[in-house]
Amino acid sequence: MTKADRPHIALHLLAATALMLGVPTAVQAQDPSAVEQILSFDEAGEKLAEPARIAYLAECAQNAYCQARVHGMEAAAEKYGFEFKLFDANFSPAEQLKQVQNAAAEGFDGYIIGPTAAAPACNMWRNFLVPTEVPVVSLDLPMCGDVHYTEGLAASVMMQRQAFFSDHVANAFESCEGEPCKAAAVGGFVGSDLFNLWQIAIEEGLAAYPNVEVVVNQPGNFDPRQTLRIIQDGLRAHPDIELVLSPWDDMTRGAEQAITSVGLAPGEDVRIYSVGGTIDAVEKVKAGIYNETSVLLPFQESYYAGVAMVMALMDQPLNAFIDEALLPEVVDGPGTVFITQENADSFEPEY
Repeated sequence: MTKADRPHIALHLLAATALMLGVPTAVQAQDPSAVEQILSFDEAGEKLAEPARIAYLAECAQNAYCQARVHGMEAAAEKYGFEFKLFDANFSPAEQLKQVQNAAAEGFDGYIIGPTAAAPACNMWRNFLVPTEVPVVSLDLPMCGDVHYTEGLAASVMMQRQAFFSDHVANAFESCEGEPCKAAAVGGFVGSDLFNLWQIAIEEGLAAYPNVEVVVNQPGNFDPRQTLRIIQDGLRAHPDIELVLSPWDDMTRGAEQAITSVGLAPGEDVRIYSVGGTIDAVEKVKAGIYNETSVLLPFQESYYAGVAMVMALMDQPLNAFIDEALLPEVVDGPGTVFITQENADSFEPEY
């Protein structure tokens, strides 16, 4: 299988999975013109004629990824002349519901929401934000059963969707030459959208690469300490594991430690494929400790969500999906979200 084949396979398997789950299967086409429009608007840099108040309904604000997003929103606010109020749901749909209700009652000129979970966030948007009749932009994760953009939003800005994780897993599994090729995987929080996307990606990968056998697949809760224990136990039970997959660079640190603790060399004896594109991970890719990290762009994610909001407030809504993989940080740098030793020098991590 070539890398060019992956999107077609991923979409086919996603449609089959969505059908079984009762999820809408219409796959919206990616529209590079939306990225071109927002980049052109941002280059012009026209400020709002009057100050605006925006509610930033974030699913998180504490970890490195979420802090980078706060900084991105701050940069957009300073450039375009709006102010924002941060609501931190700390990954709790119940808390986000309260915050959405309070924000809708308080009244803002626009709302930017990072869904804690797709279905609850969809209901919050429909029941409380749509009635405000002001622009709403989403970021980070899709909602309402959509692949990325949800009709009615001023824009959606994201990297982390099913195709992203499916391509990451496929890229890792493609490195397997023997049969069976034993792999270990750690994920996020059970029941969360990120965990579900990750599990679907693994199932798709196993269907596409039958020579791979996932002998460990457990939630690591984005915690390097839990990941250390899981991978250590996995290597003791299956000393011939060739491959470790993780959806978050900070969590991957535990996998690296586990591999070295049993006397193996990470990146050589056991390959490591991670997600994040953090400063630490990119350095480890350069050193050959990680074999690959897939890029996330939290600063740009919130920055361009802020830009999309300004466009909507100026009556120029995109009404489209902004694919972060098409942003200059990727296109003009490594040309791919997969960061390896060969292209690591062309990518500049920001968090």
